Amino acid sequence: MYTASEVAHVEKFLPEESAIVLKTGRKIGYNQLVVAMGLKEDVNLVPGLEEAWADVNHPVYMPKDHSSWRSFHHPYPRWHYNFTSGDAFFCIPPYPYPGEVGGLNFFVSNEVWKWHASTGKLSPKHSFTVINANDTFCKYNEETDKFIKEKCEKLGIKVDYGWNLKSVDKNKQEAVFENLRTGQKETRHYGQLYSLFPTKPHESLVQAGLANKDSNFLLDVNRTTLQHNKYKNIFGIGDVNNVPTTKTFYGGFHQIHVVRHNIQRNLKGQTLNAEYTGYSKSPVYLGQNSLTFSAHYYDQKNSFSHLIDKSGGPISNIRYYVWGKNQKKRIFNWYLKKSWGPPTFKLKKTFRKELAPATPSAEKKDAKPLYQAVQRAAEAVIPTKEKVVEAIPTATKPIIDETKKNK
Repeated sequence: MYTASEVAHVEKFLPEESAIVLKTGRKIGYNQLVVAMGLKEDVNLVPGLEEAWADVNHPVYMPKDHSSWRSFHHPYPRWHYNFTSGDAFFCIPPYPYPGEVGGLNFFVSNEVWKWHASTGKLSPKHSFTVINANDTFCKYNEETDKFIKEKCEKLGIKVDYGWNLKSVDKNKQEAVFENLRTGQKETRHYGQLYSLFPTKPHESLVQAGLANKDSNFLLDVNRTTLQHNKYKNIFGIGDVNNVPTTKTFYGGFHQIHVVRHNIQRNLKGQTLNAEYTGYSKSPVYLGQNSLTFSAHYYDQKNSFSHLIDKSGGPISNIRYYVWGKNQKKRIFNWYLKKSWGPPTFKLKKTFRKELAPATPSAEKKDAKPLYQAVQRAAEAVIPTKEKVVEAIPTATKPIIDETKKNK
C-alpha cells in the first residue's frame, strides 16, 4: 500500500526492469504502465517572469493563479479589463506548449479594448502585439491556423512570428524578446503582458530512453495504438505523447478509451485493435460571448463540427452560452466516473477492427503475461492432437491416414 505523498512523484523510470522509483526511493514493479504526465511547465525558463507574475498588482499575467496568491486573488481577468495605455503583448512560447488554440484569448482582448477605447477608458496611445515564437498558431491543422491568421489581419492585430520572450524586468517594466531565426534581441516597454507557459522535456523520460530528439523529447508512442515504440508494456495518454495532433483536453479524453482497451488486450497477449484517430477539439474564442471549435483528426482531416459559424453569428453565441453554462459540470462528472467521457459518455466505447499484423502465431509469440507463459508450458508438456500425430513414426502414418478415409 502506498501513501499519497509517495505516488505523487516518480523520480526514475526503469523500463528494462518494468519498474519505477518514487521520490522516496521506493521501487515498484509493474506489468503495464500508463504515462500521463502532460507537458512540464517551467516559468523559470524566462528569468524575471515568475517574480512579475507573482505580484498581484503588476500587469503581467498567465493562465493560472500563482501559488502565493490568496484565495480571493484572481488577477488574470485584469488582463482584459485593467489595460489603460501603452503597449500590450501576448506571448506564445515555442512548441510544444499548453493552451495551443484553446489558450489564445487575444480576440476577446481585442473586443474588450475596442470597447474601452470608444468609452475613453483606454488611451488612443496604445498598441497590441502577439509575440509568436512559432510560424503557426495551430501546428497540425492548416485550416485553423489560416483562420486565426486571417482574423488577426482583419482585426488589425500585429503578429511577430519567430520572436520569443527571453526575460522580464519587473522594476523597469521591460521585456526582452529574441528573434529565433537571427538571434537579434530587442527590449520593449510593456503596459500589459500575458504569456502562456513555456515548457521543457521531462528529464526522467529522456534519461530512461522513453523520449528522445526524434520524438521531440515527448513520449515515443505509436500514433494509432498509443503503445511505446520500444517498450510494449508502456502506453501514453495526453499531451506527453508525441503524436501529430493538437494537444487538447478532449484529445486526451479520446485517448483514454484507446489505452484502456489496448492494455486489456495486451494483458491477454492479444494484438492491439483500438485505434486513436488523432481526434482533437478545442474552443476558439471569437469574442466576449461567441466561440467556435477547432475539431480535427490526423492528416488535416476535419470533424463535422470544425469551425462552424466562425464569423461570430448566432450559432457561435449559443455555443458560448452552452459551453459556459454546462461544461464545468460535465467535465466534473467525468472525473467522478459518472460518465465514461467523450465520445460515448454513458456507454463504454468498444473496438472491433483488427490492426495489421494480427496473426495468431504472432500473438502467442509476443505474449507477455504470466498465465500465457504457463499455457505455453502446459502445451509443451501435454502435446496437442497435431503434435501427437507429428510424433508418430513415419511408417505408421499411412495406416492412420487410411483409417481416416474409411471412416
